[in-house]
Amino acid sequence: MADLNIENYDLKIVDLNEMFVNNIQIEIVDSLYNFNLLDKSINNLQVKKFFFHHLIHNICEKVLKYKGKSIVYFNYTQLEESTINKYFTENEILNFLNKILRKIEKLLPIKIYISKYSIEYLNHLLEINDGKAQTMVNSMISKINKIDISKYTFSEVKKFTKRYELTFLNRDYFNRLSTKLLLIR
Repeated sequence: MADLNIENYDLKIVDLNEMFVNNIQIEIVDSLYNFNLLDKSINNLQVKKFFFHHLIHNICEKVLKYKGKSIVYFNYTQLEESTINKYFTENEILNFLNKILRKIEKLLPIKIYISKYSIEYLNHLLEINDGKAQTMVNSMISKINKIDISKYTFSEVKKFTKRYELTFLNRDYFNRLSTKLLLIR
């Protein structure tokens, strides 16, 4: 399913599960293959670097592409079968992504909504005008509106990028994310 547009709120809900299966996991597997890391644990530092790099880069590019408010939506209960499942279990991947996303949200001015429901189910609830869907959307809007841009500092990003060798996440890139946040408020 594609990302959801909630026009009443000028909100774009970015489906991370779909983005992960269709793009990110392929990039991760290719990188791990190129560096002979496919047999390593998902908790191996080198493997983590590739997960962080491809996740952050793809999420940031997608968020920067949209003009209005956007939030990354992650369903932590299921992931479609994909190539990466040959090397890591679904449970390992979901738990790892959950941890990574929480870290990314603290580090970067990107809002992430983690749910037990799939985006397809959320869309279904929206179509039938279910109260649970409205509660979820209100929670997302509240999360976006509570962003305090001052708590995101480049010094924290710099430490993180050095540890995981995320060279693309430089001051300019960080400032573009922060500027987008300021503009949509």
